[in-house]
Amino acid sequence: MSARVREASESERAAILAVESRRQQALLDVDADALAAVLDDALVHIHAPGVVQTKSQLLEHLVTRAAYRGMERGEVRIRIVGDDVAIMTGRLTNRLGSPDGSERVVAGPVTQVLVRDDEAWRFVSFQMTPDGEQVWGALPSEQSAGR
Repeated sequence: MSARVREASESERAAILAVESRRQQALLDVDADALAAVLDDALVHIHAPGVVQTKSQLLEHLVTRAAYRGMERGEVRIRIVGDDVAIMTGRLTNRLGSPDGSERVVAGPVTQVLVRDDEAWRFVSFQMTPDGEQVWGALPSEQSAGR
Protein backbone atom coordinates (compact mmCIF):
# COMPACT_ATOMS: atom_id res chain seq x y z
CA MET A 1 0.00 0.00 0.00
CA SER A 2 1.36 3.43 -0.86
CA ALA A 3 2.27 5.90 1.86
CA ARG A 4 -0.73 8.02 0.93
CA VAL A 5 -3.18 5.10 1.21
CA ARG A 6 -3.56 3.39 4.57
CA GLU A 7 -6.06 1.38 6.56
CA ALA A 8 -8.42 3.54 8.64
CA SER A 9 -7.57 4.01 12.30
CA GLU A 10 -10.07 2.68 14.84
CA SER A 11 -11.46 6.18 15.43
CA GLU A 12 -11.78 6.89 11.69
CA ARG A 13 -13.40 3.50 11.16
CA ALA A 14 -15.91 4.14 13.95
CA ALA A 15 -16.78 7.59 12.59
CA ILE A 16 -17.25 6.32 9.02
CA LEU A 17 -19.33 3.32 10.11
CA ALA A 18 -21.52 5.71 12.11
CA VAL A 19 -22.13 7.78 8.96
CA GLU A 20 -22.96 4.56 7.06
CA SER A 21 -25.41 3.60 9.80
CA ARG A 22 -27.10 7.01 9.52
CA ARG A 23 -27.29 6.60 5.72
CA GLN A 24 -28.95 3.22 6.05
CA GLN A 25 -31.42 4.41 8.69
CA ALA A 26 -32.35 7.46 6.61
CA LEU A 27 -33.09 5.22 3.62
CA LEU A 28 -35.21 2.85 5.72
CA ASP A 29 -37.07 5.74 7.43
CA VAL A 30 -37.54 7.64 4.14
CA ASP A 31 -35.92 10.62 5.87
CA ALA A 32 -34.66 12.91 3.12
CA ASP A 33 -33.26 15.49 5.55
CA ALA A 34 -31.19 12.90 7.43
CA LEU A 35 -29.97 11.41 4.15
CA ALA A 36 -29.07 14.83 2.73
CA ALA A 37 -26.96 15.52 5.82
CA VAL A 38 -24.61 12.59 5.09
CA LEU A 39 -24.32 13.20 1.33
CA ASP A 40 -21.89 15.60 -0.28
CA ASP A 41 -23.43 17.98 -2.83
CA ALA A 42 -21.18 16.42 -5.50
CA LEU A 43 -22.57 12.90 -4.91
CA VAL A 44 -22.65 10.41 -7.78
CA HIS A 45 -24.83 7.43 -6.79
CA ILE A 46 -24.83 4.41 -9.11
CA HIS A 47 -27.58 1.92 -8.32
CA ALA A 48 -27.12 -1.82 -8.96
CA PRO A 49 -28.94 -1.77 -12.34
CA GLY A 50 -26.67 1.07 -13.53
CA VAL A 51 -28.93 4.07 -12.90
CA VAL A 52 -26.73 7.09 -12.15
CA GLN A 53 -28.14 9.81 -9.89
CA THR A 54 -27.05 13.10 -8.37
CA LYS A 55 -27.74 13.97 -4.74
CA SER A 56 -31.03 15.68 -5.57
CA GLN A 57 -32.13 12.77 -7.76
CA LEU A 58 -31.31 10.24 -5.04
CA LEU A 59 -33.35 12.26 -2.53
CA GLU A 60 -36.24 12.39 -5.02
CA HIS A 61 -35.88 8.62 -5.57
CA LEU A 62 -36.06 8.07 -1.80
CA VAL A 63 -39.25 10.04 -1.16
CA THR A 64 -41.01 9.07 -4.40
CA ARG A 65 -40.36 5.34 -4.30
CA ALA A 66 -39.73 4.51 -0.61
CA ALA A 67 -38.12 1.30 -1.89
CA TYR A 68 -35.73 0.39 0.95
CA ARG A 69 -37.08 -2.29 3.31
CA GLY A 70 -33.91 -3.69 4.86
CA MET A 71 -30.13 -3.69 4.59
CA GLU A 72 -27.36 -5.94 5.77
CA ARG A 73 -23.66 -5.16 5.50
CA GLY A 74 -20.93 -7.76 5.32
CA GLU A 75 -17.42 -7.09 6.49
CA VAL A 76 -16.11 -3.76 5.21
CA ARG A 77 -12.62 -2.51 4.49
CA ILE A 78 -11.96 1.19 4.96
CA ARG A 79 -8.86 2.83 3.51
CA ILE A 80 -7.88 6.47 3.93
CA VAL A 81 -6.31 8.44 1.08
CA GLY A 82 -4.38 11.46 2.31
CA ASP A 83 -6.28 12.85 5.29
CA ASP A 84 -9.77 13.59 4.00
CA VAL A 85 -10.84 10.81 1.62
CA ALA A 86 -12.07 7.36 2.66
CA ILE A 87 -12.80 4.39 0.43
CA MET A 88 -15.12 1.79 1.94
CA THR A 89 -15.63 -1.54 0.20
CA GLY A 90 -17.63 -4.59 1.17
CA ARG A 91 -20.81 -6.53 0.60
CA LEU A 92 -24.29 -5.09 0.91
CA THR A 93 -27.63 -6.87 0.71
CA ASN A 94 -30.69 -4.68 0.14
CA ARG A 95 -34.32 -5.75 0.52
CA LEU A 96 -36.27 -3.49 -1.81
CA GLY A 97 -39.88 -2.89 -2.72
CA SER A 98 -40.87 -3.08 -6.38
CA PRO A 99 -43.46 -1.05 -8.31
CA ASP A 100 -45.88 -4.00 -8.25
CA GLY A 101 -45.68 -4.21 -4.45
CA SER A 102 -43.48 -7.29 -4.36
CA GLU A 103 -40.13 -7.42 -2.61
CA ARG A 104 -36.76 -8.26 -4.12
CA VAL A 105 -33.23 -8.73 -2.85
CA VAL A 106 -30.21 -7.13 -4.50
CA ALA A 107 -26.80 -8.11 -3.15
CA GLY A 108 -23.22 -7.51 -4.20
CA PRO A 109 -20.03 -5.63 -3.51
CA VAL A 110 -20.20 -1.88 -2.94
CA THR A 111 -17.62 0.88 -3.24
CA GLN A 112 -18.35 4.05 -1.30
CA VAL A 113 -16.15 7.14 -1.22
CA LEU A 114 -16.43 9.70 1.55
CA VAL A 115 -14.82 13.11 1.95
CA ARG A 116 -14.18 14.89 5.25
CA ASP A 117 -14.66 18.60 5.79
CA ASP A 118 -15.02 20.37 9.12
CA GLU A 119 -14.54 16.96 10.77
CA ALA A 120 -17.72 15.56 9.15
CA TRP A 121 -17.56 12.64 6.70
CA ARG A 122 -19.99 12.72 3.75
CA PHE A 123 -20.56 10.33 0.87
CA VAL A 124 -19.39 11.61 -2.51
CA SER A 125 -19.65 8.36 -4.49
CA PHE A 126 -21.57 5.09 -4.23
CA GLN A 127 -21.59 2.16 -6.64
CA MET A 128 -23.12 -1.27 -6.17
CA THR A 129 -22.31 -4.13 -8.50
CA PRO A 130 -24.96 -6.84 -8.23
CA ASP A 131 -23.85 -10.43 -7.90
CA GLY A 132 -23.70 -12.12 -11.27
CA GLU A 133 -22.48 -15.22 -12.99
CA GLN A 134 -18.78 -15.87 -12.47
CA VAL A 135 -17.87 -17.47 -15.81
CA TRP A 136 -14.13 -17.69 -15.10
CA GLY A 137 -14.21 -18.96 -11.53
CA ALA A 138 -11.75 -17.94 -8.84
CA LEU A 139 -8.09 -17.26 -9.52
CA PRO A 140 -5.59 -19.55 -7.75
CA SER A 141 -4.68 -16.67 -5.39
CA GLU A 142 -8.36 -16.15 -4.55
CA GLN A 143 -8.84 -19.87 -3.86
CA SER A 144 -5.89 -19.99 -1.48
CA ALA A 145 -7.16 -16.86 0.32
CA GLY A 146 -10.49 -18.55 0.98
CA ARG A 147 -12.48 -16.12 -1.18
